[in-house]
Amino acid sequence: MIRIMDIKKATISDNKNFVELFLISAPFFPLIFGQNTKKTLNNLFVTKSNLFSYQHVCFAKKEEETLGMILCYNWETKNRENLRTGHLMFKNLGIIFFKSIIPLVKLNKVIGKISKEDFYISNIAIYDLFRGLGTGKQLIFKAEETARKSGSKNVILDVEKENIKAINFYNNIGFRKITESTIKTRNCILSFYRMKKQLI
Repeated sequence: MIRIMDIKKATISDNKNFVELFLISAPFFPLIFGQNTKKTLNNLFVTKSNLFSYQHVCFAKKEEETLGMILCYNWETKNRENLRTGHLMFKNLGIIFFKSIIPLVKLNKVIGKISKEDFYISNIAIYDLFRGLGTGKQLIFKAEETARKSGSKNVILDVEKENIKAINFYNNIGFRKITESTIKTRNCILSFYRMKKQLI
């Protein structure tokens, strides 16, 4: 049987695809971080031990073509790397970091909060051309497999309320809404559902 796609751990050379796919999954990011967003994401991705690092990313690939990606980690990683991530963001963004600090803190409190039993899917995105092929499911299943190995009991994620397609997709593979939250920034109002799937 020929495998349609492989789920592979990211390497530093995946940086361009990471930045593109990350911004597909979180289009609000440039509203907070401005024109340095892409450069900052790239620098974080290629650096070890932060919450945007290639160490926490897997890509769906068919031969050498990239279909999509997932960024995920457990509670221990979140706890260990949270402060370093903030430090690296400051280093990359400079004065823009201070302008973004209030929405960033709000964002981190709402969509970054996880408990000891949780495994967090921070971002998942598929290129338009490869949607509907089961790529998202394979990436989620990979995250669940990693979650089980880490001893986590739940997989959780946050999804923007207006992203109905994504919400339906998560519902279909066993996720359920547990809370909702709203964040006000200078440029926009962001509303999210927190969704959870218990691992059996």
